[in-house]
Amino acid sequence: MSQHIQQFHGNYRDQNQLSRMDSENMSVEQFDDPMDEEELEVEDEYEYNDDDEEEEEDSEAEESEEEQNASPSRDNNHNHEEQGTKNKKNSQKEQEEISHKRQSELRKNILLIQNDTSIPPQDKAKRIQELMTNQWSNKQKAQVSKSMASNKLENKRVDFNLVTTFDQQKTYHDKDSQILGCKHYQRAAKLQAHCCGKWYTCRFCHDEISDHNITRNLTVTMMCMYCNQVQPAGQDCINTECNKKVSKYYCKECKLWDDDPRKNIYHCYDCGICRIGKGLGQDYFHCKKCNVCMAISLNGRHKCIERNLESDCPICGEYMFTSTTTVIFMPCGHCIHYKCHQEYIQTSYQCPTCFKSLANMTEYFKRIDAMLAQHQMPQEYENTQSHIYCNDCEKKAFSKFHFLYHKCVHCNGYNTKVLKTVEMLPEEMMKKNQSLLEDAVSPQDTSIAQAALGISPNGSSTNLSRDPNTGNSSS
Repeated sequence: MSQHIQQFHGNYRDQNQLSRMDSENMSVEQFDDPMDEEELEVEDEYEYNDDDEEEEEDSEAEESEEEQNASPSRDNNHNHEEQGTKNKKNSQKEQEEISHKRQSELRKNILLIQNDTSIPPQDKAKRIQELMTNQWSNKQKAQVSKSMASNKLENKRVDFNLVTTFDQQKTYHDKDSQILGCKHYQRAAKLQAHCCGKWYTCRFCHDEISDHNITRNLTVTMMCMYCNQVQPAGQDCINTECNKKVSKYYCKECKLWDDDPRKNIYHCYDCGICRIGKGLGQDYFHCKKCNVCMAISLNGRHKCIERNLESDCPICGEYMFTSTTTVIFMPCGHCIHYKCHQEYIQTSYQCPTCFKSLANMTEYFKRIDAMLAQHQMPQEYENTQSHIYCNDCEKKAFSKFHFLYHKCVHCNGYNTKVLKTVEMLPEEMMKKNQSLLEDAVSPQDTSIAQAALGISPNGSSTNLSRDPNTGNSSS
């Protein structure tokens, strides 16, 4: 399974890293409390005269009066500082209370979704993911809405033939190397937006600051940045005095220009857009069911999910079908951005969409077995069982209750979730166990179920959890 995901340039951490959290020594700089502002004595410059005692007395009286006037001022400043500090603490406290309230509301909503039996498991996962990323999504939308104000469709140009001096300015992908283009592409052409009539180096430059998007195949006009000649969209400049290629690659369907010599690009007519690669039949093939181009080595060796890529990344929420960020397919078949995937697996081994294991977790589950064999549950939980659902094999079963781990009797894994916890008498427990064994489809499944449920081959109940020397344990 881990080899499977590496074909999509994935890189899973070692199982040892997934099963433990290393504690790092955190150094905290301690800052001394700021010293109180020193009280400065204000002295008037005056010429002291031994013979003029009256002048000296007047001067001392003035100095005393100034000090008395300055003292209330210092007290007021000190009071203002104290009030400002108090207001700041109150503001921080209010923010903490608001944050705590939001977290409590989020937990409440998640529990409501989890406890709703009418919602299918996949829909539950999707709704919980939407709840957890809602705050981030709102921030992103607010930022986009703010930036959109600079180019509104209602302010489109009346005369599309108008070209300003600003429109003719060159833009650079790398200004130091004098490579024309923008931060998204290398190219020596600007395109005219069909919607608002303004000139941009690429559609992303337009969409980032607009309240509308460019429909790429409706672009009909370009401007050569070598000679500023406005002309029909194409790969070569039609100006006879210029006659330069504006890009190495040009797609007349997508109106895509790219002059990066390191890139191989081809157009997929099934996808309807250009993809990075040598071409169909060379290093990629198009899966009709998934409606996406995949590495040719995965032809017939991947899990098909209908219109798989036409969805949002489960981590960042970006639409992946037209995303310029690398997208990978996990062993379960679901998609995710490569960068989001690398960050996500630092803290979880489950697919964020379906909760299946992202790698072979056999060694990790064996360590849980060893740990459970050494830690016994209290006697009062002897007859407590948990009805569980396994995310990996998608089967339900009964497992001995544990505070953290519940073992699936079908696949021997711990990637499970508790549906309910019940108290059962030994006779009732035996009936449930026998029913589970009858549903086992193979002798291997039967032996796994017997070991996990604590049943010997002759049908009598054993207590494997109390015998760590057997090498087996039940959750």
